[in-house]
Amino acid sequence: FLAAASSAASSTSASAAPLSTLSSCSFLPLGSAPPMASFTAQKQMAQQQFRFLSTNNKDDNDEKEVATKKTNKKPLLLNLGIPSLVPEWKNMFNSSTLLTDISAGVTVGCIAVPLSLAIALASGVPAAAISLLVVGAVQAHGLEALPFITLATGGLQLASGVTRVGVVAKLVPVSVIAGFTVGVGTLILSGQIPKALGMSAPAGLNPVELIGYVGSHLSAVDPASAALAIGTSAAMFGLPKIHPKIPSALIAVGGATAATHAFGLDVALIGSLPSGLEAFQFGLPAMPSTDAIPSLVATTLLIYSMTSVESLLSCAALEKMKKTSYKHNPDQELIGQGLANIGSGFFMGMPVTSVIARSGLNVRLNASTRLPALVQAGFVFSSVAFMSSSIATIPMPALSGVLITTGIGMLNPVEFKHCYAVQKGDAVPFATTIAGMLSMGLAEGIGIGCVTALAMELKNNGMSFDSARMNIQEHIVATPLHLEDEASSLLPGSYSGQHTFKLNGPINFVSMFEIDDLMERIKERHYSHEDPIVLDLKGVTALEFTGVEELVNRLVEVSDGVPVQMINCTDAIHSALDQCDPTQQISRFSTTVEAEIVDAK
Repeated sequence: FLAAASSAASSTSASAAPLSTLSSCSFLPLGSAPPMASFTAQKQMAQQQFRFLSTNNKDDNDEKEVATKKTNKKPLLLNLGIPSLVPEWKNMFNSSTLLTDISAGVTVGCIAVPLSLAIALASGVPAAAISLLVVGAVQAHGLEALPFITLATGGLQLASGVTRVGVVAKLVPVSVIAGFTVGVGTLILSGQIPKALGMSAPAGLNPVELIGYVGSHLSAVDPASAALAIGTSAAMFGLPKIHPKIPSALIAVGGATAATHAFGLDVALIGSLPSGLEAFQFGLPAMPSTDAIPSLVATTLLIYSMTSVESLLSCAALEKMKKTSYKHNPDQELIGQGLANIGSGFFMGMPVTSVIARSGLNVRLNASTRLPALVQAGFVFSSVAFMSSSIATIPMPALSGVLITTGIGMLNPVEFKHCYAVQKGDAVPFATTIAGMLSMGLAEGIGIGCVTALAMELKNNGMSFDSARMNIQEHIVATPLHLEDEASSLLPGSYSGQHTFKLNGPINFVSMFEIDDLMERIKERHYSHEDPIVLDLKGVTALEFTGVEELVNRLVEVSDGVPVQMINCTDAIHSALDQCDPTQQISRFSTTVEAEIVDAK
């Protein structure tokens, strides 16, 4: 309950990306970044500049080149990002989205209650990785140490968000995120198919073993369970085609529940739940002994790392599932989850994390604001305190049908197609991530995918970190190009005195901090709507989808209506931009001036 409620402090704004109701934890709505003016005002930086005149014989242009070195320091989020969240909180009660959001919150709550209490048979989803860590912690330190571990994990996450450590998550390439999405969808499907058929598969089987188990025990299929699961899944697929705002999962689960009891079907139900306010136990976690602190610290750091990485990757993956105008803020996500774990610790709870299964369901239900997170929180609380007898009557195969539908929707991530179109080699980290997740586990799969992607970037760019990332120089065009009027009005390089950012080297996920630095430089220049932001891409040597997409998204974000123009674009750059910016919010100009004059005419 506390975990879901604290989603209101997370960053992902459902109105932008319905990342609203996460699993048992706080990962939801994408908020917006701090306003540009206040952001710039709070920064402290030192800079040294020197200018020199250079001659470009090929284009016959004289340029004053400015090499700038800055030290950027972002302000701490001591206000927990609340000012940027207030507009999103107000948007929760929009009449046009209210019914859909409430329905989504209740539906996801129906899934969250049994899964969070480990009554539903969904142990195959990635949250099990965190559960195994928690089980190991209890075995090593005792149940009485768990609230302290939970509280410490939340404190570390809150501190990480306030100090803006979450930006590190941007270093995870999109190819790995796409592999993560497919891996999770595969785990959901393989874990739910036996339960949808009324089987009890042994614990600990991987997806291949689970499918083999189902194939060898077809005689054990329960027709009633299979019919409920298939009917629920069919309703989930079919009802949105009638009208996109129909609460398909709620109707499907409600119909399956009514059919179960109307026809007296003998299928597994959720069963009895803890009930009454006495189920909530508030207290202060016991302090561990001095001797136990070193091992507790190691355990806490491991759980902190796993829960944080899983949440941030889930957020990034969900953002790709449904394109919207909002982008998640990883620092705000850590703040939201940190608050969730602190609250859980004070109620003697275990560490919580965001998982993609229920969040993906929220996307499918067309949630539009942060409201579903709060509805889910209220539903979870009410279900334990007041409605446990009613929820206990929901058939388990219906819930399996809902999750199977969600899993199927995750098996074909569109972002991988974009990655492959820009750089064919991205298929390797994509595949290794999936293979690692299915054979070894969530953390191992993500780690293998990231290491593979980094190794490939180093191999393709000189085997050094300096050559594997982008660098930025600033130009000032000293002499105008002598072009015809109709062409010169479109070519940014034709303006005398035009300030230009020159990008050199590869644009890839390794260049995330360089892209961030570029955005800070752009903000400082305070462009007017008549003065375009110009980037010279003549020195770009390689392209990777994660870096190009980040560059495009950040440019659109910071430009705030100011024209953005890229010059000296090769065919490969045009192709990559088509994948990241199909509507051409950023103007592009080819390598040769002559070709652009023809295009302009």
